[in-house]
Amino acid sequence: MEQLIRKLAKKQYNLNIFSIAKEFPSINLFRNTIDFSRIQMDYLMYLYFYDSLKSDIHLDKVTERVLNSEIYEDAYYMYKNENKKQPKSENKKHDVFLVFDNSRKK
Repeated sequence: MEQLIRKLAKKQYNLNIFSIAKEFPSINLFRNTIDFSRIQMDYLMYLYFYDSLKSDIHLDKVTERVLNSEIYEDAYYMYKNENKKQPKSENKKHDVFLVFDNSRKK
């Protein structure tokens, strides 16, 4: 069942409807607007996931190659969540590394 839900959520048509529904609250994805079933919740989760992934591809944060395999998709999702959990530190002098080109030395 999960494979089918992922496949549906990954389709561009469904992602477009999801994006429009985010912008216009009067557009509902389902007949019910509360008390979502487990399948509906999973579908919404994957819609959000693929919408976010396509946005990251558009912003060049990741390549389209991620969409070739569910393993890559899941790995990127885990990577992205781990980065959100880590506190962002300010750049300090010891955090900056310079790369020198050795070919210019005599």
